[in-house]
Parts: sequence; structure tokens; C-alpha cells
Amino acid sequence: MPTLSSLLQKLQVPHDGKPLSVLRNPDLEPIPYHKRKWGFWSFFAYWGLPNFSAATFSIGSATLSLGLNIKQSIGAIVVSNIIITLYTSMNSNPGYKYHIGYTLDQRMLFGIYGSGIGIIFRVGLSVVLYGYLSWMGALCLNLIFSSWSKSYMNMKNTFPESVPMTRRDCIAFLIFQLIQMPLSFVHPRKINRAGVCCCFMAMFSIIGILAYMVNKNGGPGPIYYEGMDLDSSQRAWMWILAITVWYSGISPVMANQSDYSRYSSNKKQMHLGIALGICFAGTFAPVAGMFSASASQQLYGEALWLPTDMVLKWLEDDYSAKARCAAFFIGLSFTSTQIIVNMTQNGYACGMDLAGIFPKYINITRGTIFVQLISWVVQPWTFFNTTSAFLNSMTSFGIFTTPIMAINVVDYYFVRKTRIAISDLFTLDKNGAFWFYHGFNLRSIFALAVGVALGLPGLVFSVNTSLPINEGMNNFFNGYTFFSVIVSGVLYYILVLIFPIRQRVGVVDAKDYFNAFSPEECLELNMEPYSEELEEEYIGLELGNVGSRTRPNPEDIEKNEGRYTPSETEIVVVKNLEKKD
Repeated sequence: MPTLSSLLQKLQVPHDGKPLSVLRNPDLEPIPYHKRKWGFWSFFAYWGLPNFSAATFSIGSATLSLGLNIKQSIGAIVVSNIIITLYTSMNSNPGYKYHIGYTLDQRMLFGIYGSGIGIIFRVGLSVVLYGYLSWMGALCLNLIFSSWSKSYMNMKNTFPESVPMTRRDCIAFLIFQLIQMPLSFVHPRKINRAGVCCCFMAMFSIIGILAYMVNKNGGPGPIYYEGMDLDSSQRAWMWILAITVWYSGISPVMANQSDYSRYSSNKKQMHLGIALGICFAGTFAPVAGMFSASASQQLYGEALWLPTDMVLKWLEDDYSAKARCAAFFIGLSFTSTQIIVNMTQNGYACGMDLAGIFPKYINITRGTIFVQLISWVVQPWTFFNTTSAFLNSMTSFGIFTTPIMAINVVDYYFVRKTRIAISDLFTLDKNGAFWFYHGFNLRSIFALAVGVALGLPGLVFSVNTSLPINEGMNNFFNGYTFFSVIVSGVLYYILVLIFPIRQRVGVVDAKDYFNAFSPEECLELNMEPYSEELEEEYIGLELGNVGSRTRPNPEDIEKNEGRYTPSETEIVVVKNLEKKD
């Protein structure tokens, strides 16, 4: 139908004459080297922001609820941060070396069609976490409004008791959502400077809260001196569960690390920024939160874990200019932190993922707007209703992302030996490196399914406490930070050994078709640098457009040290493809 065809044409994403297909749009292509500007401070802020946030400040409530004391909780957090740094660094290298994001990474792991599995997992988590962090951002925004108006702070709640939120929080939630929406039109790589500024604002706010609470109380408070009633076996498992609680809340960010490591201009600076952002910020903020909550126990008769609750308590006790000023600046720092964190780690991430599912019609901006509009459906206010609901939600996210990260590391380092043919990520050619079996890599899909399935019973036990608990399954869930990595990663490698991958393993493109690599990178990869002549060439679009491609004999590839020079039959003229498309 001409009308329908015309409508679909108008709905296509803006692409400025660049190739557009069912597998490709400008937001999915590798990042050109002249656009890669992220250095040490950008990556420090990227990881410092979630760690200097209100949610991380209050994580001690979850670890202490397991029966650990403050000292044991700090130890578990330190160990967890080391593990997170290791996982993140290893998971970020494909994005740094080949400048591709999580979406294309899934095509490498699960196949051109199978990539939808990993993408859908990440989209679902993005929607949940976007709503969760938006609600937390609304609580921070309340500090600003409360510092402006005492009547707003004391607003009467007109909602029934069955609704787990107040009228004041609902208003702030709606406003916070509106504040975030214009940022959908800002490209993710351009938000790093704002992130650095907000990161340091939040860090100084945490320092201020800690100094004020401990100084006013005259010490760290009673919780700090509490002991433990756990035996050695129970303590060991609670350590593992505490590590999982802390790790799981940040695991979706680790999974899509390639989305941002592809913006890196320097590998050493990237890894150093990641390490300090995780280990320093990720340890200091929870420790400050536990000390502040311990002091609040003695000062106010109850432990206040959220910084928003502490600051509101200051205003309730003394609505003076000094308290209002402190509330405003603390509220501003935490609110801005929540905005940047939510956009970079959930909003933009979801936009990138949806662009991989519908490249012709969804780009990062459109996908981000989608998650913004739908995130309220998850009812994030219920996450804050009880401690158990909060804990369960925090410990479930990594079940889905941890096996993906394990498979990614094994595939990139041990199977492909850090060599990827990027052009094959954009083709439906059956001879492509990532076509596998009808577009699905059954090895990785099976390894993922096993890793996820083994963790689900423990999740069910944690939600429905009336069920009889299988101790083995429950322990696997409590320690899936380690166990899922071993199960899925090792299983995938064994399957590759039993059923070897036949298509172009360990091969890189002979030419820089995407203008993504610097001259130094091209020299290192033995790749022909980009030139204007290559503007009319590119490997891979839709099978109906590209026709058949001649593939080399695997023995010839081995003789040439894994490198492959394409024949003339592999060159595709974009101008003709666009006319056909």
C-alpha cells in the first residue's frame, strides 16, 4: 500500500543519508575516534555517581538486616567492590577496542536474531530501575521544595492508607519525571561533564552529612558497637549474600559497560577511572551512611538510613535559614545525581537497546522517551514500602545479567581471542561470523538459560516465605555473584569445545568501513584506514540486499594469522542498496 509505505518512510529515524536497515542505524555504528572524548574523570564520575547516590548511602540497611554488624558489612562491601571492578573492566574491553555497545555485543554472543534475548533482559531491567531511581529522585527533590516552603513539607496526605505513598511524594515524582524528559535529546557521550560536576556535588554532600551527624552525636552511635549472633557458617553465607545484595543493584550497569567504554579515549584512564569510581566511592558512601544512621539512632531514637529522611528531620526540628540552606544544597546535589544516573544507566541504555530491536524506527532518543513514559507502570513506590521488598528487588537483578557478562568474557577472550569482524554484526548473510544456526547461537543461549534457571528458585523462596526452602537452590541464589559466573561461563566454553564455531572466528575486518578507528588502531589491527573511496563500500545489510558473500577457507585464515582480506565479491555499493531498500 503506497500510503502505508509512505507513512513508514516518514517514521524512520533521522539518518542523514547514512545506511539504515533492519540491523543498522547511526546510533548502532561504532563510535568514530574523533568523537571519543571520555577520560579518567568521565569514568570516575560515571561510576562515582551511582555510588554517591542516596540509594547507595542507605545500602547498609540491607546488609545489617542480614545479621552482620557494621564492621562485617564494610568488609563485605570492600570485597564486593573489588569483584565489581574486575567484572566491569573485563566486560568493558570489547567496547573500548571495537567501539561497539552492549546491543551489538549481544549479536556477537547470541547471534543476529538471538541478540534479542539479552536486549530484552536489559530493557526490562531498565524500565524497572528507571522507575525505581525516579522515585528516589523524587524524594531528593522533596528536599528542595521543603526548603522553599514549610507548608509543602507539612503537606497533608489525602491518599488512603492502602496507597504506599504520600501526596507530597507523588507530586515530586511527577515533577522529577518531567525534569528528566528534555535530557532524552542530549546524546549520551555529551553528558559526561555534567556528570563530573554532579558527582563532586554529591560527594561533598555526603561528607557534610557524615560530619554533621557524627559531630552532633559526639561519636558514631550505638549501631557501630553492636556485635553479631551468627556462627561461622552462617556468617560466611551472610557475607556472600551481602556481596550479592551490593553487587546485584549495580549489575545492570556492569552489563552495559560497553555502551560507555566505547567513548573512551584512553584505556589506562578508563580502567583507572572505573577502579576509583567503584572502590573509593562505592566504599566511602555506604560507610558514611552506616555511621550517619548509627548516629541518628542515638540522636532521634530511630535509625534513619536515607539521607532525605535525615535532612527532613533537621527541617522538622529547626526550620531555620541554616537548615533550609543545607536542605536545598543537599537536595540539589542528590537530585542532580539521580537525574544523571537514571539517564545514563537506564534511560539511554534502554534507548540503545531498543534501537537494536527496531533500528529503522527507534534511535537512542526515541527509546529513552519510551522508557520515561512507561516506567511508572512498575509502581516504584512499592520498593520502599518494606525492607524485605527493597532487599528482594535489589538481589534479583543480577540473576539475568551475570550469566550474560560471564559468557561475554569467555567468548571475547577465550573463544575469539579479542578479534571481532565488526562488519558481520550488520549482515544477515548465512556465512557471517554471527549467524550461527539460523541467527541463533544455541551454545550461549543454553548456557544463559541454565545460569538463570538455577537462580530462579532462590528468588521464589525469598519472595514467598511460606514455601519449603531447598537449601542448595537458596544458597545458589545467595551467591550467584560467583556461582552464575562459573556455571554459565564454563558451560559455554565446554559447549564451544564440543560444538566448535565454524564461521570466521578470530577474524577482523580488513578495512575500516565505519570510520571508527584511528590510524594507530588500524595499524595495530592490520586494517586499511578509512578513506573517501570506502564511503561507497560496506559489508552487510539485509540478505536480500547484499546477496551471497564468498568466505575463505578456515585453513587459509590460520595461515594468515587469523586475518582475512575480502574478495571483490564482498564489496557492496551503498548507493544501490539504498535504492533497493
